[in-house]
Amino acid sequence: MKSGEIIRIIICILIGLVLMLWLQPLIYQSRLIQVRNFTDPSMTLSLWLSDNYTPAAWTVLIASVVATVIWCMMTAIAKVKGAIDTFQWSLTWWLLGLLPIISIGIALFFFNESSDAQLSLVGFFILNGLILYWLPTAISSPGLFKHIPPGSFLLRRLIG
Repeated sequence: MKSGEIIRIIICILIGLVLMLWLQPLIYQSRLIQVRNFTDPSMTLSLWLSDNYTPAAWTVLIASVVATVIWCMMTAIAKVKGAIDTFQWSLTWWLLGLLPIISIGIALFFFNESSDAQLSLVGFFILNGLILYWLPTAISSPGLFKHIPPGSFLLRRLIG
């Protein structure tokens, strides 16, 4: 992989970290999204953020970053001769994309203390999965693999 590709991956991961661990909790704390109805009556917003949101966010973050790193490592060492060889790799990209999706389901199932937060958590976690898996693979997949992630051709034209 080229150094520019690695730098773009690191930038996407840092953006994802800031979003998940600072900005999104800040949105809940500032009450832009109301979270009131907890299954446990003694639960407070700050307790919910530390005991539910943070572990759920880490679950999605780790799964997404692991999927991205696996994709990048596999494609960096893969020996392909032409477009027909890379076409077979699209299934691998989609299967690795299941990791962030499964982690969202796990996060929502195990860290489910508020029905008010369900919709916002789904939206946030999908956005995070896109930023941490799809975006870095779309803009940083090496060589012949660069057009496998959906939308990568357009993104690469936009960023140059």
